[in-house]
Amino acid sequence: MRWYNPKRRVAESVVAPYTDEEALHMLRGATDSWAFLSEYERLRGEGMGVEQAVVFVGHLFSSWHPRDQPLG
Repeated sequence: MRWYNPKRRVAESVVAPYTDEEALHMLRGATDSWAFLSEYERLRGEGMGVEQAVVFVGHLFSSWHPRDQPLG
């Protein structure tokens, strides 16, 4: 799957997670992982699939990490 990795702040292609455990492992480890995990758990609680929830979390947090911002 193609997604924005909020931990590394890059778009990348990876093998899609099939379980919540795999997805949570992908989202853990960064300073702000609590936010990624919280959003993922909310989406899963609303019935979204594992892969779709991970992609959505990446998309959401990509807007928090803007690239190519002009200086000044």
